Amino acid sequence: MQDIFENFGIYLHVPFCAGSCGYCRFYKRIPTPELFDRYADAVALEINLRKNENGGFLPRPQTMFWGGGSPSMLPERHIERIAAAFGELTPSLEWSVEVAPTNATRQKLAALKSAGATRISMGVQSFNEKTLASLGRKHSLKATVEAVGRVAEAGFKHFSIDLIFGAKGQTPDEWLADIETAAACPVDHISAYCLEFESATSACGGNSPDGEIPDADGLFLEIAQSRLPELGFHQYEISNYAKPGAQCLHNLSTWHMAQWLGLGPSAASQWRGRRARNAPDFEKWETGIKSGMPSECDIVALDDAEMFSSALIFGLRMNEGVSLSLLSKRFPKADAQKYAPAIDFLKSQRLIEESGENIRLTPKGRLVADAVAVELL
Repeated sequence: MQDIFENFGIYLHVPFCAGSCGYCRFYKRIPTPELFDRYADAVALEINLRKNENGGFLPRPQTMFWGGGSPSMLPERHIERIAAAFGELTPSLEWSVEVAPTNATRQKLAALKSAGATRISMGVQSFNEKTLASLGRKHSLKATVEAVGRVAEAGFKHFSIDLIFGAKGQTPDEWLADIETAAACPVDHISAYCLEFESATSACGGNSPDGEIPDADGLFLEIAQSRLPELGFHQYEISNYAKPGAQCLHNLSTWHMAQWLGLGPSAASQWRGRRARNAPDFEKWETGIKSGMPSECDIVALDDAEMFSSALIFGLRMNEGVSLSLLSKRFPKADAQKYAPAIDFLKSQRLIEESGENIRLTPKGRLVADAVAVELL
């Protein structure tokens, strides 16, 4: 795992969407041709600005992730322009791009493939028309099926589908059908998110670590945890399942608390000893970049205590868990013993268990991962 700790990644936030889904908490804008141009200009400036802050260069990233919003809303010429602005920063291992079924055209997929993207993540959310309507999604089932076929034809190395459960009126049988339909697609990765927390960093679960599980959400999560492995997709993180060798490397680096640089409005960075987020406002972000004084918020100094805490909480999201002894070596100034009472309590509630040198969530603990995280804060 040491090489993962040392990874460097780049996250580009593309804040454009055709509309606003009620469940999505990410910053987004409805684009115009002028806004596309301004965005591409500002991204190129931001890349150079961050290089200058780091002595005139940035290390080549192992991974890059274009998220949103919907990066596939970018016209082909802007995809090409932004990709060219990264130049030598093309990632060495993985380049993921989120796409929406409504704008995953052959031309845009070809532009992404030509630029170097290796992994497509499609926000399908559901293969059920009723569930799509409940979620407020703009795409139809027909558009989804056609888009899946186009991505498969484009021949990216990895292809992932996002599903959401917990929509109003959704039944367990409908959720199971979504899972089985997704697994039958030409994909090697499936993400299964709970509606309430789709945009956050948590799974479904109660607010206290007493083992009490919300009936509906717990049932849906248990269905995913049971059926997806039977279909060849093995859970490696609370919401993520993959065929062998198809895990999202960018997200793995993030959960292991490696370094990443966030570009674009609202993008977060963990870089050069600090964690910060670009202003979640297009104009403030753009003005800050143009002036050479980035507009940032949520700034946190990354000392050993902060990094140990983050690495522990995010590490527990992964099925393999986390090694406390390894974290202590990595962050020697942190007080690891302060977590002992909470860990002992969580073990007594059968929410955490030991696995070799690691501690990890039990299946029961994964259902209330939020509560476990709160207990460890």
